[in-house]
Amino acid sequence: MSLVLGLIPVLEQTLSPDAQLRRNAERQLLQAQAHNDFAHSILQLTQDPSQPKPVRMSAALNFKNWIKANWALEDAPTPLTTATAEQLKQSIVQIMIQLAHEPALQVQVGEAISIMAQSDFPEQWKDLIDQLVTPLSPTDFVVNNALLQTAHSIFRRWRSEFRTDELFLEINFVLEKFCPPYLSVFQQTDALLSSGTVAPNTPQHNLLLRTLLLLLQLFYDLNAQDLPPFFEDRLPEIMTLLLKYLDYSPSGSTAAAALEDDEDEEEAGDLEKFKAEICEIATLYSQRYLDAFGEGGFLGPFVERTWGLLTKLGKAVKYDILVAKATAFLGVVVKMPSQKVLFESQQTLEAFCEKIILPNMTLRKFEEEMFEDDALEYIRRDLESASSETRRQAASDFTKALMEQFEGQVTSIVTQYISAYLTQYASDPQGSWRSKDTAIFLLTSIASKGSTVQHGVTSTNALVDIIKFFSDHILSDLQAPASSVNPIIQADAIKYLYTFRNQLTKDQLLSVLPLLVPHLKNPSFVIHTYAAMTIERILFIKQNGTLMFNHVDIGPYALPILEALFVIILSGGTPQLIAANDHLMKSVMRVVVTARGSLANNYTGVLASLVRIVGEISKNPSNPKFNHYTFESISALVRFITATNPSALADFESTLFPPFHLILQQDVSEFSPFVFQILSQLLELHQGQEFPDAYKVLLPPLLTPPLWEQKGNIPALVRLMRSFLARGASSIVSDKQLPPIFGIYQHLIGSKANDVHGFELLEAMIEYVPLAELQPYMSNPAFMALLMRLQSSKTDKFSQGFLRLICFAASIEKPGLNADVVISLLDGCQPQPGLFSQVLPVLLPEVQKAPTKDRKIIAVGLSNILACSETMLAQPSVNAWTPTMLALLKLFLLPFTLQKNTSAGDADEINVADADDTGYQASFSKLGASERVRPDPVAHVQDARAYLAQNLVAKSQSHPGQIRPLVLATGPEFANPFLTYLAANGHELR
Repeated sequence: MSLVLGLIPVLEQTLSPDAQLRRNAERQLLQAQAHNDFAHSILQLTQDPSQPKPVRMSAALNFKNWIKANWALEDAPTPLTTATAEQLKQSIVQIMIQLAHEPALQVQVGEAISIMAQSDFPEQWKDLIDQLVTPLSPTDFVVNNALLQTAHSIFRRWRSEFRTDELFLEINFVLEKFCPPYLSVFQQTDALLSSGTVAPNTPQHNLLLRTLLLLLQLFYDLNAQDLPPFFEDRLPEIMTLLLKYLDYSPSGSTAAAALEDDEDEEEAGDLEKFKAEICEIATLYSQRYLDAFGEGGFLGPFVERTWGLLTKLGKAVKYDILVAKATAFLGVVVKMPSQKVLFESQQTLEAFCEKIILPNMTLRKFEEEMFEDDALEYIRRDLESASSETRRQAASDFTKALMEQFEGQVTSIVTQYISAYLTQYASDPQGSWRSKDTAIFLLTSIASKGSTVQHGVTSTNALVDIIKFFSDHILSDLQAPASSVNPIIQADAIKYLYTFRNQLTKDQLLSVLPLLVPHLKNPSFVIHTYAAMTIERILFIKQNGTLMFNHVDIGPYALPILEALFVIILSGGTPQLIAANDHLMKSVMRVVVTARGSLANNYTGVLASLVRIVGEISKNPSNPKFNHYTFESISALVRFITATNPSALADFESTLFPPFHLILQQDVSEFSPFVFQILSQLLELHQGQEFPDAYKVLLPPLLTPPLWEQKGNIPALVRLMRSFLARGASSIVSDKQLPPIFGIYQHLIGSKANDVHGFELLEAMIEYVPLAELQPYMSNPAFMALLMRLQSSKTDKFSQGFLRLICFAASIEKPGLNADVVISLLDGCQPQPGLFSQVLPVLLPEVQKAPTKDRKIIAVGLSNILACSETMLAQPSVNAWTPTMLALLKLFLLPFTLQKNTSAGDADEINVADADDTGYQASFSKLGASERVRPDPVAHVQDARAYLAQNLVAKSQSHPGQIRPLVLATGPEFANPFLTYLAANGHELR
């Protein structure tokens, strides 16, 4: 009870608008999660009707997030005990049922069940389906809906999973138990809806519509991978039901649809959603199970009903998803060669254009209002076609489907409409601007045959002259002052350039690039965003793998573009509004990356603006993509300006250190990984073996445990530690900071999620710390920690890291360090010699699995162990010699293209991954511009096989009669080719 009472104020504070109070509450909640009774307590609060709704909702959300962060995950922050997990699996469904009358809470618990099921079902939760189907009721549809919703949350992942035997075993397990009660509920729901006893638009009727929607979603889930025999045997009954509900119209609602206009912005209800789901099912069956669907006589009726439905629906927003799904189904059928004869007549194609394409291409009033009032949503709907289920996109996709079979006819029909619309616009530009908007969208639909989000249109319709249309109808709108053209038409013009950028030559693009700069100053959110996006994408165009535009091309425009973008961004005023539009900051980043050193005379102003933005958004970070592009811009500016003017490094440090210190002091955890990466970048630019005092004061706080508890910090912190070690290992030793670094290493190497970073940190210490200072720590704790992991929780990734570490230590050129020293350090973990010869064979299976970038290091390291070690030729280590040689000879048979260790920042293009809003502490976003080429640690070896040969020959001369038998023991398949190689190069083993 005490934990429950303590959680109440903490949960309330997690909802506080005060960011500091909220962060403190989140930390307290994280500590409470370690309590054995946390799950019971948080669920008790979720169910307690006496608690305020916000507290109960916060409890439900935190329970779901706790399950998501900890259920069956390696290195979970607060892992569940086996007893707690089993108790939850036996009680959670009943708790979800008890919350069925409170949907907001029930959904959160249902999603938690789905997360649990994803890892435990069916092997470790065999009675889950029984728990879900047993409570299904012929009368209580509130409970039914809760159970069906939970089942859908579990099964819906099947829609996108790859086909595997394991997946089909799971699906078949479900089908056997779930299908009969599922069909029973479907029949009961149909009977009630058909009985006339449930009045339309009543709570009971709405409840049944939700049940029908869930049943249809589950039907899709259960059929997504294959056609189950249960449903195949009952296909006539089921398809009859689907056709029936595709036409379902309580109180003549469909008949009234045409009377509703586009000002009705009511969202889609369950009636519209379940009809859309039926269209998706018809699409699935048409694409995957056409034999059963078509030959069964169902395809024709579905096409007829869907066509009829589309002709009845009005322009109201609530029908948009239904129109999109219905049109998508018709598009699938139209593309079928077997159905071509049904649609090839001119009359049919013209009817498609008049009844489906044109009505849904026309901009509606609410979309005009969205252009001004909800610009981000307008942009999303207008540009993100893959995730945008709009009428316009559906009509465009349907046009493209028709073009696959009837390109000439459709192009001719649509071109006539385009001409008519443009004529209307020319006669009255102010009053008929919608006509030109429709014409541009129609032209884009028939002109584009293939496109990607990254590159725009990649293939076009040869029957459409894109460049002529641009010259005749688009260019003038780009050149026009803002007030002289309707803003939507001006946005359309910029979007046209954005869409067909790849179809214009470099000279043409250079001529229109200046036209975009004034549009960055347009107060219209859509217009200045489209201008920024178009500039960014133009600068990203490649030819033959090389960026088309360079610093010379962008030079005259870089500063005006950046200044205009900074004005727009900072005009937001508040942290949230400043960071609201990540497209603008992405454009800033691309201009900085393209301009490179050409900003050398103006970088201080650019840096000042970026620092001001960081200062504002750090008060309340809200947009991960914007944040990422901001720091990427800073990193790119550092990279390219210091390359041109090394003395600018001091300016960057004096400008960046104050805001960076503030971010770290205030524990802005979202920004810490970015700060650590740029600090590494700055430190790496210093020459010599000592780091400046300004960095020296940073090191002690970096060695404290709290920083290393945040997952997102770890890769950046390890890189920063590596930079400190490379620049000042002697200072670190003299300041007695080596022990805490080894403590960090032990923490990382014990974690399955972070062991790769532990290996990286230990490699840095081996490379940079003097051997005399390093040796006391190597046997214990360094190698001892590795041996404990190898024994207790070995993974392939860990074994590969351990192998690389041994080979790295044995291969690098470092005073006093050689293969025998490496062997002695590992042997030092126990009193008796020979531990190395026991461990190495355990790791040898990983040799052939080594990634290409590690093969040279492994080859050189193993070569030194075989050919440069005295210990390996004595007992007991000699027992591992032949297996090691065999593994190395097998490695030489693999492709040995030694890849240069380049990074994104060294290429012509800096690769920047979009930062998804997945939570900073669980993720790490690498700054591409901050990356630098790491020197090859085995650069002294050009050809690893030749290196092995030379050293083995030398060893055989000092140990005649010992090496050749060990090589021959690998077997003739491998020994003979190697001996032949030696002979061909004038070598022989004695």
